[in-house]
Amino acid sequence: MSDFFHIFFNVGVPVLAGVVYFLLARYVKHIGPMRTLVTGKLTYDGAYWGFLILGAYLASRPLQILLGPHPAPLIINSVREFVMIGLFGPAVTVAMLSLVLGSHNVPKILVRFLFGLGLGCALLFVVVNVKAIGGSEVIFMMGRRPAYDGVWFKGGAGHTRWMPILFLLRLIDPVLLVFAAGILVLWHGYNYPIEKKMLYDNMPKKLYYMGAACIAFSMSMLSVGLLYLFADIPNQWWIYYVGALAAGLLETKSLSLPLRRAVQITEHA
Repeated sequence: MSDFFHIFFNVGVPVLAGVVYFLLARYVKHIGPMRTLVTGKLTYDGAYWGFLILGAYLASRPLQILLGPHPAPLIINSVREFVMIGLFGPAVTVAMLSLVLGSHNVPKILVRFLFGLGLGCALLFVVVNVKAIGGSEVIFMMGRRPAYDGVWFKGGAGHTRWMPILFLLRLIDPVLLVFAAGILVLWHGYNYPIEKKMLYDNMPKKLYYMGAACIAFSMSMLSVGLLYLFADIPNQWWIYYVGALAAGLLETKSLSLPLRRAVQITEHA
């Protein structure tokens, strides 16, 4: 039963969440040309790449744990985290800024700063991650095949001292970036201009779902780090994968809603 729990949350849920985000990326690619006049091209470009990157990050979790012992988990994890921190966080933030402010009102220097910040944090994370991980251990058995994961706290105090740095880097990007983006979108939904609401009366609801998705994603990742730092409970990544799946379902709901309620009534008449 214990192995089933580990297999479900370390293989099944990440792959399922990854598929959800791949489908979201495909859907965004499809509807982007039709809705760029409302939300701007930068919004859908950022959302497309954000969903695609997050889908790859989530779906590649089984590769990290099933390819063999150290250093395989470390190598795969470092690649995954570099992409997550360096590209996903900035892409989603830029997409949300474009959604709220309009593509033409997002300064190019801000876009460069966000991606520069993300890539800088990602590079530093990989360097510290290599120093922090002292080996790997079997976390469960998948039939006769052992699943390995890197152990940050293996190797004594010399390795554990790197943990606050890794936590801080993840806190900056993607946790705080995506959380701030979610708050901005919720604020925009609450203060959606009345003249636009008369034309796109379903837009505030779409924004609420989207903002909630960003917050669910960031809070689930934050909770994993807090459990380790304050309760000394490591590797509870299943919480994050469940949170990412929930965020994906909220994003699906947001994107599936039409811009106008009248369209929804017509579709279901």
